[in-house]
Amino acid sequence: MRMIATVVVALVAVACENTTSGRRADIGFSPTAAIAAQILPQTLPFAAVTTACAVGPVFTTGFDLLIAETRAVNVFMDRVTLHLLDGTNVGGPSITFPRSQLNAMFGSTLVAGTRAFSFRPQFACGLRRPGSIAADVLLIDAEGSVQSVSVNAVFQ
Repeated sequence: MRMIATVVVALVAVACENTTSGRRADIGFSPTAAIAAQILPQTLPFAAVTTACAVGPVFTTGFDLLIAETRAVNVFMDRVTLHLLDGTNVGGPSITFPRSQLNAMFGSTLVAGTRAFSFRPQFACGLRRPGSIAADVLLIDAEGSVQSVSVNAVFQ
């Protein structure tokens, strides 16, 4: 019993100890899934679709969002936001896919080991040609723990 009390006191002391930056160090007791993500291919085609837009064509591309988990934890893709980037550090147009839409697209968003999700987004008329695309992926496990992963790829 004395050993357990000593360990608890040591953990509390470490959790409250200041770091050199002046911020409190946090200790997490719940395991988090280690997640890796990638857009494939890394260099994407960028196609203009001929439409009746008055200010320019609709742009589209296609890629696979590959997500890999390294622990045996059920992780679900909860939300994906795609951002077009033109190199000016100004946020370009974005498309957000909530979980309900992802479920409609893929049946299930469960990532078991490694899974590829194919995206074929279309972006609005009249956009300047972007240099890259970024995907912000929100993942959630069965216990409600959330993890965010961001990946990007360039256009040809």
